[in-house]
Amino acid sequence: MAKLVLFGTGRGAAVAHRYFAKDSEHQVCAFAVEKEYLSAAEFRDLPVVAFETVEAKYSPDHYQFFVPLGSQELNKLRARKYDACKAKGYRLASYVNSSIFAGDELSVGENCFILENNSINFDVTIGNNVTIWSSNQIGDRSTISDHCWITSNVCIAGDVKVMPFSFLGINASISNNVIIAEENFIGANSLITKSTAAKEVYLTGATAKAAFPSDKFVAMLKGVL
Repeated sequence: MAKLVLFGTGRGAAVAHRYFAKDSEHQVCAFAVEKEYLSAAEFRDLPVVAFETVEAKYSPDHYQFFVPLGSQELNKLRARKYDACKAKGYRLASYVNSSIFAGDELSVGENCFILENNSINFDVTIGNNVTIWSSNQIGDRSTISDHCWITSNVCIAGDVKVMPFSFLGINASISNNVIIAEENFIGANSLITKSTAAKEVYLTGATAKAAFPSDKFVAMLKGVL
């Protein structure tokens, strides 16, 4: 069992707290936010402390961290906070729901969040800082690289590689032997039958095609354009 500090006090932190509390041996002891967002002393009946000084009370020698942020900026925001925790000397815990079906013992990195009703076949590798929401299929010998987000009801066939900083939308389907390139946004209901190009957005269609560069899409979401 590890004692945990969770990053943030938003929806993601609340969801992570509930899963860790109900379906793991880990104990969530506190939440941490950056000082400018510290507006309350408690969240979900636990202390909230400034991230800048969190190690003074919750030492990396005795506590681990978990960063349950979303897919903003194609997971780059979560990656930055993950790196910030590592820089402070913390180990990052992972959560894997007890209900998933796995063909063999999973290879899962740090700061992963893998929820219920996933079916994961033999020889699947999951990197660091990966979120896999509920009810997905991941085929044998596939790799989910660091800093990715898979939503729900995504079907990934065998021998697929999902490269870092990619997002797979609801009901997306990925064919065998496909490489989802780095910084891809795969839209809901998209069918991907061929390997993709880096930094592209692929939208819904019988066979999804690149719509525009993913950095433009991220800028749109941030209100830059």
